[in-house]
Amino acid sequence: MPHYEKLMRWLPAAVMLVILTTSIVFYFALESKQNQDVAQTVKAGADSVKNQISVRMDARVRSLVRMARRWEKSGTPSGAVWEDDAMAYIHDVPDVLAVERVKPTGYIIWDVMEAGIRTKIDLSIDRHPQCQAAMAQAQSQMQPVMTGITTVFPGRLGFVLYTPIVVDKQFNGFQTAVFNAQDCLDHYLQPGIAEGEAISISENGKTFFKRGAADAPMRSDWVVQDKLTLYGATWDIRVWPTRALAAHMDSRLPGIVFCAGILGSLLLGAVFFLAQRFLAQATATERANAALQAALDEVKTLEGLLPICACCKRVRDDTGYWNQIDSYLHKHTRASFSHGYCPECAAKVCKELGFDIPESVQSALDAGQVEYGPNVESPAAT
Repeated sequence: MPHYEKLMRWLPAAVMLVILTTSIVFYFALESKQNQDVAQTVKAGADSVKNQISVRMDARVRSLVRMARRWEKSGTPSGAVWEDDAMAYIHDVPDVLAVERVKPTGYIIWDVMEAGIRTKIDLSIDRHPQCQAAMAQAQSQMQPVMTGITTVFPGRLGFVLYTPIVVDKQFNGFQTAVFNAQDCLDHYLQPGIAEGEAISISENGKTFFKRGAADAPMRSDWVVQDKLTLYGATWDIRVWPTRALAAHMDSRLPGIVFCAGILGSLLLGAVFFLAQRFLAQATATERANAALQAALDEVKTLEGLLPICACCKRVRDDTGYWNQIDSYLHKHTRASFSHGYCPECAAKVCKELGFDIPESVQSALDAGQVEYGPNVESPAAT
């Protein structure tokens, strides 16, 4: 029983601990699920960014390659024909700053620029080592090659795409397109692409494109980093949810579950504690009542009429047996007896033996502390 009582005493704390632990487990499970959902959304946005840039750049490269292939079949065009092609290309591709015809030696011989650009874009190999490296790679591989990010025009960062030209099986220079990086990526990454997500694109630690980047990442594990390789250039892409998207996806359910778990554990703990206390009080009351009942059961009481002899004062019990009154009372009550003389009997005995009645006995008789029997005279009579 003591072991059971000890177990019951600790039951409320155990219940609270179990509920609180369960709430914490659910909280972290829901939090992890929410983080996974956010990470998947951002990862899908990053993949969309990569795909859009790749698809759009591939389309630009194919257009330049087609221009170069026409030269292979028809020979080097006249300046007017080439300029018409270049103007059409710039008109169709608004993110291109200029289209140029570059000699095998690396110098520009023809160029067509977008409206508003008055200064000739100088991308000669003497001043741009990146261009020199890209042209060398394009010539060796006979494939389009893109430079890294560089200043292509005062105040504008961009890149240059070199497409090798072969005429009569002889390398004949490059068809070149100069891109404005910000305009290019603004055009590729329309608002519907990775909507609600901030985008940062950099190369070698230098950021050249931002969208929504004013919203700093709220959590590092919500930032997706990836690399995109385009025709020899490698860009670092970072995507993370803006505050608006994070607020939309940030569910309050984990916090609600956690708070509900704490309140539930306190409530159930209090209920168990009060129930335990009530049960203990009820048990104690029941034990007290049982003890009282047992005590009452042990108490022997006398009630009703008792047949008693008028002379000897014996009492008749239920079996018809006549008992001395002290024996009868001892059997039927918890009383015990000690024997002595009452003042009346003491006076009687002294009178029969010829002794003087003691003053204490006489005082008791005079005070009327004795009901006089028929065989003893009152002190007044003596």
